[in-house]
Amino acid sequence: MLGVGTLDGVMSAEISKDDPRPESEQAADILRKEILRGDIKPGAHVGSVRDLATRFKISGMTVQRALAILREDGLIVTTSRGSYARDPQEATEDSGANAGVDLPEVLRQLEHLTSQVSELRGRLEALESRSLPGGA
Repeated sequence: MLGVGTLDGVMSAEISKDDPRPESEQAADILRKEILRGDIKPGAHVGSVRDLATRFKISGMTVQRALAILREDGLIVTTSRGSYARDPQEATEDSGANAGVDLPEVLRQLEHLTSQVSELRGRLEALESRSLPGGA
């Protein structure tokens, strides 16, 4: 059973040790209900991993799993700046594989990683050329 309290004026439920479901599922369900009820408005920050971990008294990794569940459901989108609620109506209309994914952010991160790989490849080639007999 979920305990109920308040946090910044929003009704909040607590994770129950008596609930057989994983804590990540319980946290995801609490946040899901808050998004669907409109307690967390579309576009609003869901909360930082640290804040949610403190609120639910669970680890940051468990919060990350809860946020992943909500992303898979299309209820939140996560960027480099945090996780934000989506309009529940839009989430139910989105049935594509990209629901909850910020494509411009993914592309930016991909470009960054590609440049890092190129830089590392260059460093590796320089090291290998120094260590080869004859220094080719």
